[in-house]
Amino acid sequence: MRAAPMTLLFPSALLGVALLLAGCAGSATPPPDPATPPTVATGAPPGGTSTPPVPADPLTADPPDGTTALDPSRVEVRGLPPGFPTLVWTRGPRTLGVYGRAGGCTEASAQLVEQTAQEVTVRVLQTTTSPGPCTRELRYPPLEVTLAQDLGARRVVLTGEVR
Repeated sequence: MRAAPMTLLFPSALLGVALLLAGCAGSATPPPDPATPPTVATGAPPGGTSTPPVPADPLTADPPDGTTALDPSRVEVRGLPPGFPTLVWTRGPRTLGVYGRAGGCTEASAQLVEQTAQEVTVRVLQTTTSPGPCTRELRYPPLEVTLAQDLGARRVVLTGEVR
């Protein structure tokens, strides 16, 4: 009684294995053509060659739109931490602008420290806002201060501090 079911199962098992092997052989991927360079999926739409604009580096950038860069010979840097931009611009006769430095757990601000007949002193601050954990991005936001009188021919002194 047991011999009959084994003899029926064995040919069915062989047929299943044969069909499985035949199915695998038909789906084999041909080897890549060596003349065609490999590609990596980027998520970009096919055929598109446009790339997003790269923001200007404020360490070497122009001032924001609608402003005028101050001649660098009129800017004196005293105690500005390394990596802070030194570009100064004007927006009209009483507005001075500088780039700050901020990131994941820091904010940037500018303070008008002193105004004399010869010079205007601006302090750029980078202030820690949280002990972390912090992301490591670095931003250079434009900051502006308003003068009591027109800048005229006065020099601008840049100082800075990391708190």
